[in-house]
Amino acid sequence: MVENTIYDLIIVGSGAAGLTAALESGNKSVLIITKTSSFSSGSSPLAQGGIAASVGSDDSASLHYNDTIKAGVYSGRSDQISFLTKMGVPAIENLLKINMAFDKTGSGQLDRNREGAHSRRRVLKAGGDSTGRILVKTLYEEALKRKNISWKHSVFVCDLIIENNSVQGITVYSDNDGFITIRSKRVLLATGGLGQLFGHTTNPVEATGDSMAIALRANLKLKEIEMVQFHPTALNVKSGDSLMLLTEALRGDGALLVRGDGTPFMGKYSPLKELAPRDVVSRAIWNEMKLGHEIFIDLKPIDDLGNKFPTVSSFCLRVGLNPNRELIPITPAVHYVMGGVDINRELPSGLGVAGEASYTGVHGANRLASNSLLECLVYGKSEVERVLSEDHELVDIDPKYPDLSRILDLVDIDLYRSKLQGIMYNNCGIIRNESSLLEGETQLIELKKMIINSPIYSGNNLTYRHVVKWLELNNMVSLGLSLIGSAIYRKESRGAHYREDYPNTSIRWDRIKIEGDSV
Repeated sequence: MVENTIYDLIIVGSGAAGLTAALESGNKSVLIITKTSSFSSGSSPLAQGGIAASVGSDDSASLHYNDTIKAGVYSGRSDQISFLTKMGVPAIENLLKINMAFDKTGSGQLDRNREGAHSRRRVLKAGGDSTGRILVKTLYEEALKRKNISWKHSVFVCDLIIENNSVQGITVYSDNDGFITIRSKRVLLATGGLGQLFGHTTNPVEATGDSMAIALRANLKLKEIEMVQFHPTALNVKSGDSLMLLTEALRGDGALLVRGDGTPFMGKYSPLKELAPRDVVSRAIWNEMKLGHEIFIDLKPIDDLGNKFPTVSSFCLRVGLNPNRELIPITPAVHYVMGGVDINRELPSGLGVAGEASYTGVHGANRLASNSLLECLVYGKSEVERVLSEDHELVDIDPKYPDLSRILDLVDIDLYRSKLQGIMYNNCGIIRNESSLLEGETQLIELKKMIINSPIYSGNNLTYRHVVKWLELNNMVSLGLSLIGSAIYRKESRGAHYREDYPNTSIRWDRIKIEGDSV
């Protein structure tokens, strides 16, 4: 079925990037699609840290630029980093215009916090550690006021329709209508990251890399998806399909990383100690765990913890831990992918990508804390402006839909998903080497064969959840193979990608230097 309405723009994803793009679309007819039943799902509402921007009198875009380059181990794109950091203050000003409730000081100024690898206090928060939730709520409520924006939930986007190197629309699977085609000259992909490829992740269950898989099937280029950032401090208590993030801002406010006996250890790994970049802290914790130590975060040095970090405090208490009296167990967990669909290349006319699904080049090999929400705001705006400036004709199409005749039982789908997550975490995790990566690649190829040869579903009345999990599994397998292939290809260690068989950086991947610094 082809839907009758033709939209000026389809936005796939309802996080910070997608909502920002919708708000910047002027009077164009926009459709926002999410595969979940809620427009407040995804990773954006879970962001605790804040939004980095050089709003302080002691700060500047150039200082923010330098910090971003250093954290990214000199492999980011200088043009894009310059753009991101220069657009930080305007992005905050735009949020203030729609009444974003940033935390303020007693004198009414924006309260600025400091996080790891930042040289200044430039991280703006809302509700203490509830920045992502409040940001998405603010953007969503503003978008609801716009009559040009339509909404569809419980709709899974299968593929782009591209003819003559131009966007013609999308194919989707709908909870209400099954497979349908929606026509538009312009599509913005903004479905977030791929954290659910790994067994330990802070990402929600829906973070299955759908935009990247869609791009792969459209023969577009993914770049640097081997750069998977592990957040060093996830609460080491599983909650559903993900681990609870303990924001980096905790360490900015004085929290310490300690062994079980209360001994701090970060001074052994970096002069910055708890404020070292995430890759350094994650590997330090991993090394300590390999030495047989249980690792904890000590939150007791933080004054007024409950008011400053209500999300962290309430979650700890919910699982039976009192952060004001005892050490909190932590583990590194997959948190963010720096790579994605390469928007620096020429894309088909009318196609944009924003947020974690994209590779802009701003993060390099290691994302600077709180630059992710800023990227969503800045590139949600710039990408929608670009695609709306492009135009072409809609032509006759013959849409193709995924074959559901080979769909597996839901129990088998869940089993294979779990197997994939184990393969990725064990063979392509914090510390990598050629042998484990090649073994992981072999195991994924075998897993793909097992999926193809497994008994198909014999029941009737497929549910929406069943079909979506099947489509997600296929996306995840193709992405897993792509990610491991990229990790095998990069024979060096840099930022989030650490190869113990190639422990040094290679000048092959050096891009930029800061004057006076050495790489």
